[in-house]
Amino acid sequence: MYKNEKKSIFSAKYRPWWIAILLISFIFLAFVSAVDNIYNRAADSLAEATNHVVVLPKAPERPFMLGLDLQGGTQLVYQADVSAIPEGERSASLEGVRDVIESRVDSTGVSEPMIQVNRTLAGDYRIIAELAGIKDVDEAIRIIGETPILEFKEQDDEKIDEELDKAVSESEEEILTLANTASDEALDKNSITEIYSNYQNEAELKEEYWINEMENPNLSQVASEMESQEIYTEPVQHNNIYSIVKLIDSRVSEVDLDIEAQEGLEVESEVNEYLITSLDFTLDVSMPEIDPEAGWKNTELTGKQLSRAILQFNPNDGRPEVVLEFDSEGRELFADITRRNIDKPVAIFLDGHPISVPNVHEEIPDGRAVISGQFDVQEARLLVQRLNTGALPVPIELIGQQTVGASLGEKSVNNSLFAALFGFLFVAFFMLLYYRLPGLVAIVSLGIYVLAVLTIFKALPILIASLFIAILIILFSLVFSELKIFDGLVSLALFFVITAFLIFYAVNPVTLTLAGITGFILSIGMAVDANILIFERMKEELRGGKPLSTSIDEGFRRAWPSIRDGNITTILVCFALMTFGTGLVRGFGATLFIGVSISMFSSIVITRILLKTIKGSWLEKKSWLLGVKKRKNIN
Repeated sequence: MYKNEKKSIFSAKYRPWWIAILLISFIFLAFVSAVDNIYNRAADSLAEATNHVVVLPKAPERPFMLGLDLQGGTQLVYQADVSAIPEGERSASLEGVRDVIESRVDSTGVSEPMIQVNRTLAGDYRIIAELAGIKDVDEAIRIIGETPILEFKEQDDEKIDEELDKAVSESEEEILTLANTASDEALDKNSITEIYSNYQNEAELKEEYWINEMENPNLSQVASEMESQEIYTEPVQHNNIYSIVKLIDSRVSEVDLDIEAQEGLEVESEVNEYLITSLDFTLDVSMPEIDPEAGWKNTELTGKQLSRAILQFNPNDGRPEVVLEFDSEGRELFADITRRNIDKPVAIFLDGHPISVPNVHEEIPDGRAVISGQFDVQEARLLVQRLNTGALPVPIELIGQQTVGASLGEKSVNNSLFAALFGFLFVAFFMLLYYRLPGLVAIVSLGIYVLAVLTIFKALPILIASLFIAILIILFSLVFSELKIFDGLVSLALFFVITAFLIFYAVNPVTLTLAGITGFILSIGMAVDANILIFERMKEELRGGKPLSTSIDEGFRRAWPSIRDGNITTILVCFALMTFGTGLVRGFGATLFIGVSISMFSSIVITRILLKTIKGSWLEKKSWLLGVKKRKNIN
């Protein structure tokens, strides 16, 4: 008796159907995602043709992210001032500038900015920033310029003394000029009181007061040479005063010797006294108004040592404050700065301007500085954001700017697509001519490969991306398990690495540049290369007299080690380009990695499924379609 057995829909009998359904789903998702605008137009046409009886769901249209050379944008050239940086530290400092600017630009959503450091033949250092999609030069300058330069400065005593001497000299010259003018007027009128009204804001009038040789030797000396009611011919300087003097009277007075002796003075018993009237111009010797940006010298503490900035509110008055926390190096520098500047001001400069000049009362060893400038909450929050984004370790100055038009980028795109199309056609012609029916299968597989790569290039919704990658993984697993080519940890590790990166790139868009398109076109040739390896191995098996089905499987098994090793070396190079490269180089590595990863899927999975689908006894009889003549078995 025969026992009826119920077979599961997941049994080996139904496996080809599942593979076919999964492959069709994969191709449909790739087509809808890669050429969503074409699919939507076709869906609209179908709906109109069927009187809206058949209405297909619309696909979300997501454009490709294009770089500066393809969509246009802005290029800014900055010159770095490295005069204050030791020669051995300049490269590291400039790399810090590049990283900070790149971080700042990335936070604005600019697609794949290219920030690079160059050195001219004259020895100047320049930073070149290419910002794709930004046509407004002012906006681009603002994005870069918002990154602050944070500096801590202490008083420069020599500079302050110079400023003070200069200010005193200017004030003295001004007062002396004014006093000379008043003296001429007094001599002309032979009166001091009459001219006082002209100078009452600048001078003080003292009428008829006595002076003597002991208390005011300078004025007494002048008075001794004058006649009664005479005005001295020029201003007389004594202490910090320039006086216009008129002698009224004179006398001789006795001195109290006991009092003077107590003071330890040796004096005559009599002293001359003079009754004078004076107009006094006092020289202002107080601290002059000094430019707040002058009188400071740099310390070694800058934004390079800043760990983070925090917004807080003063518990006393509720005003916003910005707290700066430094790293270990900055903590030591700040402690040293505060130690040597106790009871002196230390200025905090941002972008070359002082934003806070607090006095230091004691050493601060914990590396926390508080900026309590006159700003509101929004300004304080913006300052914290800018400081946390990164402070430039080197001052930079904009010396050049250029805008790349969209028309030039469109021409580059058209030329690149034209080159890719011709490359595809040349490869297709070669495969058809040399490999015939397998070559046609390779072309179809290559077309699916192109759709899959273009799908990865776009940022898919997380649900579609997960479904797309899940189908790819399942198909990979089914085919590899049938072929039994999971040969140890190397293949397993390669599989997981590729899967992880494909998931990342399926969710995050890839910015296409001319270099990126070059990487994509190069990967097309590598995808065909894998098919060639498989077909050559398959032809060897056919020439040995093996059946077509066996030859197909053996061709894939024997070609896999070569395909795997070749792709591993390419992927390692891609990782190096993506890790250590910048801008265009990183984009080239990303597109090449995606292309190589999908090429393994298309050559191993899609090509095999298609070959297994078309094989049959009819093809066994027409081996010329396979590009080979079978050897006859000789018993």
